[in-house]
Amino acid sequence: MTALRGIPAALAAAALLVPAAGSAAGGWHGHHHDHGVNVTTNGSGDATSCDQISVTIAGQPAARAEERITLPEGRDALRIVSARNSGVTVRGTDRRDFEVLACKAAPTESALSAVKLDASGGEVTVKGSASESEWVAFLIVSAPRGASLDVAATNGPIGLSGLSGSVSAHAENGPISIRDSGGDIQADAQNGPIQVRGDSGRVRVHTQNGPIGVSLTGSAWSGDGLEARAVNGPIHLAIPDGYGSGAVVESLGHSPWSCHGKACSEARRVGDDEGRSMELGSGPAVIRVSTQNGPVSIASGADDDEDD
Repeated sequence: MTALRGIPAALAAAALLVPAAGSAAGGWHGHHHDHGVNVTTNGSGDATSCDQISVTIAGQPAARAEERITLPEGRDALRIVSARNSGVTVRGTDRRDFEVLACKAAPTESALSAVKLDASGGEVTVKGSASESEWVAFLIVSAPRGASLDVAATNGPIGLSGLSGSVSAHAENGPISIRDSGGDIQADAQNGPIQVRGDSGRVRVHTQNGPIGVSLTGSAWSGDGLEARAVNGPIHLAIPDGYGSGAVVESLGHSPWSCHGKACSEARRVGDDEGRSMELGSGPAVIRVSTQNGPVSIASGADDDEDD
C-alpha cells in the first residue's frame, strides 16, 4: 500500500491503524473480512475510469459492469452517497452538468444485475438487492467546477479535485483527499486520514481519529484560509521556502515535534506546559494546522507530494 499522498512515512503508518483507511489519491485498499471483498484503486491519482479499480470477492475476480448517468446542475447542492465499502471521486471540469460513472462489482452476474444507480430528490445513491457487504459500486463523478456538492462515504475513500464551489465531505472509516480545490470546502473524517494540497479557497478539515497532511503550493495562499484540526492523530505541514502567507501549527500537551528546512529556522516559537505553537511564513496567519493528541511534522523547501 502506498503512503497517503503528501504524508510522510510516520503519518502513513498511523493511517494504517485506522479501519479501512488508505490513500484517497491512489493505491487505496479496502476490504470486508466477513465476505472477502477487496477493492484496490490503481495509479498515482484519483480514479478516472473503471479499469483503474480492481475488485476481488472471496479471492476471485468479481463480475463487473459500468453504469453512467448525467444530471443537470441545480440550485441546491447535489448529494452523493457512496455505497458501503466503495468510494467516490469528484473532479471539477468545464462541463455544465454532472456525469456519474458507477464501477459495479458483485460475486455473480445475477447479483450484479441488481446493483443500480439511483438519482432522485437531488441525491445520487446506489442500490442492490444483495447485502451491501457483498457488492461494490465505486463512483467517478465529473462535475461543473463551481458546483455545490455534499459527498458521503462509509468504509471507502473520497477524492475531490479541481473544485471551486461549495463542497462538504464526510467519510466514516475512510480517507479524504482534497487537491487543487479553491472553493468553500468542508471535510470531516471520523476514522481516517485527510490530505489537502493547494493554495487557495476557504478550506476547513477535521479528523476525529486519523492524521492530517497539508501540502501548500504556490507562493502564498489566496482566499479566506485553511484550518485543519486533528483530535487523535498526527499532523504534517509542507510549506515552500519564502511562503508569503502566515501558517500557525499548534499542539496540546507534550506532543513530539519535528521541523526541517529553512522555514523552520526562521519560525517563531511559543511553548508551555499546555501546548506548543509555531508560526511560519510571512503575512497574516491564514493557515492553521493543529492536533490535540498527536505528533507534529513540518518540512519546507521541497515538493512533498511524492510517496515515501
